Amino acid sequence: MRTHRTILFTLLLVAVAVLTSGCPGLAPGSRAYRPLPQWEAKFAAQARRDVFPNDVRQKPDGFTNTLVAWTGVITNIEYFADPPPRLVRFTAVHHYFDWIEDISIQRERFFLSPRGEGAFAVQWIAQTQDDQKFVDQFAVGDMLVAYGYPTVVRSNYVGLNPAQNLRAIKPQWYRSDILDYGRPGEPSKILKTAW
Repeated sequence: MRTHRTILFTLLLVAVAVLTSGCPGLAPGSRAYRPLPQWEAKFAAQARRDVFPNDVRQKPDGFTNTLVAWTGVITNIEYFADPPPRLVRFTAVHHYFDWIEDISIQRERFFLSPRGEGAFAVQWIAQTQDDQKFVDQFAVGDMLVAYGYPTVVRSNYVGLNPAQNLRAIKPQWYRSDILDYGRPGEPSKILKTAW
């Protein structure tokens, strides 16, 4: 009888361990950033994450054929209809991102650094209703994940034109006051706990 209970208890522990290891809502942990599979993943797989806005400012012609992935917080959305086609320009303040999703007891999953490398902008063509629906999901204050080619350097921003893809992450899913870090390999520090 005692052996039977021990076996049942052991099986129960193993079952709980297996279930919680594969369920992010049950067990806290971190994982690599997961791009949206249908339309973001192919750009994320090709884009360089080790080229930053200041690299482009220092060498404006050095990255025009380099697909990059930059993250930031949207500060402005502007529409331009003249001349056609209708363009939308998203301006964002760049924030370093460690490309990690943190899954724990807090609601937020993405922890941007409060630091970054200035402003960047991306343009998107919005000619059809589907294009407009896509654009409508973005708002000032959203975290922006942008894929594009850095071809424009202005005094106040670096432009990723043409933009290849964009993703908006709503404010309830990210924070920029928890971890302070810079480029890969630079020191980081915890500013406060997320909960």
